[in-house]
This record gives sequence, C-alpha cells and structure tokens, in this order.
Amino acid sequence: MRFEEIYQTSKIILTEGALVERLKAEFNAKLDDWINHAGLLYTHPSSLEFLYRQYIEIGQRFDLPIMIMTPTRKVNIESLKSSQFSDKNLFYDSCDFLNRIKNSYNKYSEKILVGGLLGCKGDAYSGEKVLGIKDAYLFHKQQTSQFIEKNIDFLFAGIMPEINETIGMAKAMAETRIPYIISFMLRKDGCLMDGTSLSKAIEIIDNEEFSSPVCYMTNCIHPTNLIHGLVEAVNKDSPFLKRFKGIQSNASILTPEELNNCNILKQDDFEKIISEMCFLQNDFNFRIFGGCCGTNNEFMNALAEKLTSTMHDIDCIRFCFILIGFLM
Repeated sequence: MRFEEIYQTSKIILTEGALVERLKAEFNAKLDDWINHAGLLYTHPSSLEFLYRQYIEIGQRFDLPIMIMTPTRKVNIESLKSSQFSDKNLFYDSCDFLNRIKNSYNKYSEKILVGGLLGCKGDAYSGEKVLGIKDAYLFHKQQTSQFIEKNIDFLFAGIMPEINETIGMAKAMAETRIPYIISFMLRKDGCLMDGTSLSKAIEIIDNEEFSSPVCYMTNCIHPTNLIHGLVEAVNKDSPFLKRFKGIQSNASILTPEELNNCNILKQDDFEKIISEMCFLQNDFNFRIFGGCCGTNNEFMNALAEKLTSTMHDIDCIRFCFILIGFLM
C-alpha cells in the first residue's frame, strides 16, 4: 500500500521516539560533530537497530502503521564532507539499513513506512535565515536527489524553523515525486522561529506551484506549548490548520532557545504529555504521533495504548448514536 493510502485510511500512525538522546544516555555513543548519530550506521549499527526495532515492535503490538526515518537530519553534502565518513554514501546506506529491518517483519512490514529524513542547513533552534528560497532549493536538491533511486515511502523535513529555507526544501522534495511531509519548529506563540505564523507558513507552501506536502506537523515541542500556539489569534480558526496533522513530542516544556542551551535532559510527566496528545487527536484531528527528545520506548508504548483505547471509546460512542438513530 502506498504512503498516501496508509495516511488517508489510518486514524493513527506512529513515528519513532527519541534516538539521539537515548543513544548517548543508554549506549554511551560518541556522535560525530558534523553528522550527529548518522555515523553509528558504520560504527555501532546494532545500537541503532535495537532502538528502531523497539519502536517498530510497539507499532506491531498495536497493529498500527509506523513511520521510521533515516538518521540523516544533519547530513548534507557539506557536513558529510567534513565528517569522518566522507567516503560513505549515508543516504543510500541508511535506506538499505532501514529496509533490511523493515523486510524482516514479514506481513507487518506492509505497515512499516521508511522515510528519508532531511533538516535545515543552519540551527533549527534559532531560526536564523541561512538560505534564501532559490539557494535552499539548490542546496537541498543535492540531498533529495539521493533518495530518488532508493526504495523509500516518503521524505520528511524535520524541525524546519524558517519559511524561506522551508519553501526551497519543499520544492526540492516535490521534484522527487516521493510523498513528503514538512515538520516545523514552533514557538509557544504559534509561530516558526522566524516569526511566521504556522497557518501562514502552510498557506504559503500550499500555494506554491509545485505539489504540496501530504500534510504538515511539528516535532521537538511539548504538546502544552503546541496547544497554546494553535489557539493563538494568528492560527485560531484558520482553514489551513486542517492540513496540520501530527506531533513528535518533546518531553520538556522548555522553549527552543532553552532546549538548545540545556545540557541536562528534561522530562515532564509522560501521562500528562500523552493526555495532551490525545486532546490533539480528538480536538484537532491529529493522526501522526511520536516522540522526540526525552521520550523512549516506554513513552511510545503508553502513547500507543492510550491512543488506541481513546479511539476505541470514540468509535463505540459513534456506534451507539448510529444505533439509537436506527431504532428511533
């Protein structure tokens, strides 16, 4: 089944939870200064595989589709050349790595969606304009073109903080003809780091001449902060929020700037975070759910359990109303 079909027919889609923070905390992994954890594909592939499988098996336990992504958010042509893995093709190798894992799950593999992950050139937590639209398109095309020949289901632009680079990135992704998702870095005020409101950012990209993303979402934000942003005047009642469909939640309620300068992993109460994610499911029709910094397999398992039970309760209520109407 194609990515768009799974997206359209699924009420709940999981993504992976945290990888980087867990690799550092649980495996004492040494990350490359330029490409972060992507080099572990060669030095400690078993650690990466262990975490991916943990998340996949949660999806399998609840029979939900799950999106897993290559560890390449900080990998681009320039960063790869500067890293100790300059002789490797990380885009190709990471796709092969995830597809090997996917194909080991037999029938359930049909619900495992492999995505090519990309990120901004600059600092996702600052929103500083690094590239204009044309330069961003030319820069990111070097990365997106790497995924065309590989067997992947979607592309994912992670924690994009600034509208101009996001437009250029979206154009490069659209040209691959691979389904893609744009995920923003958002503040509590409902705006990207450069001050563009979420609703305006979606409107701008959807009105571009190239094909639009399958949907939009956000990652590395606490759901409390996101809910505040969604009800701000700049976003409230905007028809473009119908295109906003998911969250990979940070476990900390800190601002992006505070998170960027924090050396201590912060974790809010998982039960509270999950309850707020269920609120986003029910009141904003979210369908893609996962974790970011501070989350783990326990969080993802509890999230999947709560989401599926909540959806079951809603379906039961709907059935009761239908039955009452039929009897009357």
